[in-house]
Amino acid sequence: MPARVCAVVRSVETDDEDTQRLKTLGVCVGRRVELVRAGDPVIVKIFGSRLGLSVELASRVRVEICDQGRCALRDHEAA
Repeated sequence: MPARVCAVVRSVETDDEDTQRLKTLGVCVGRRVELVRAGDPVIVKIFGSRLGLSVELASRVRVEICDQGRCALRDHEAA
């Protein structure tokens, strides 16, 4: 996912403990996120706050990138 691009979390493919940890941090299905910086840690913006995730954990979060001018979150809710 390119930096400064909006995306929506579609799935989290990890064990229950890591899934709960991600939910606590705000990373859950249906949430809008933005990649601030790739690397290790990966820096994402959620609700205006920046969050660092290890590459290993971030690789388990599947997102749908929003097209310019079209948010995947709104499109999914309309379906």
